[in-house]
Amino acid sequence: MFNAFVSFARRAALAVALAATSGLAAAGTMHVSIDTSTFGTDTGYLDMYLSATTGVPLATATISNLSGFDKAGRDDSASYGFVENAGGYVLSNDTLNYLSHAVNFGSPLAFDVTFAGDYDKDISYVSHLFISAFDSDFLPLGDYDPRTGALLDLTWTPSQTPGGQGSVGTVPEPGAWLLMGTGIAGMLVARRRRATRPA
Repeated sequence: MFNAFVSFARRAALAVALAATSGLAAAGTMHVSIDTSTFGTDTGYLDMYLSATTGVPLATATISNLSGFDKAGRDDSASYGFVENAGGYVLSNDTLNYLSHAVNFGSPLAFDVTFAGDYDKDISYVSHLFISAFDSDFLPLGDYDPRTGALLDLTWTPSQTPGGQGSVGTVPEPGAWLLMGTGIAGMLVARRRRATRPA
């Protein structure tokens, strides 16, 4: 239970750091920093994928200011559907895409993600940028979501009005929601016991 709590605390801290950073950055931009020192391996891959389907309002995720990445480390045999852009990459939700980078673990990997896109008055589709880490045998690393294999799921919700700003967020893993719910329930039980205790 303690390890689960520590894992939840780490995820919560990452979500808070991302939220704080995005508040200071330009609209639709988040700075992501991944601590790879606990991955237990020296080399592997950091992969990114923007959910893509046809007939939805266009959204893009521009990956820039990469730190800890080597352009020569891009795995072109596994990467497709992206556009190179000023030392970074652009992924679109209207194109099947996957970006895989061979990287060295042990120190932080960092980059900025800038989302943009068309408005959607009904918000019928929210785009997800999944970020995953794998070892050389393609086994997932870190505190990943067992459903998606992602370390982080960044979402882009389009604006409902033309020319408006969309919004960027993160999706907590199911285990994080369960732990959060358990913690809140525990606090409510403790508060109730204190309130009903005779003076």
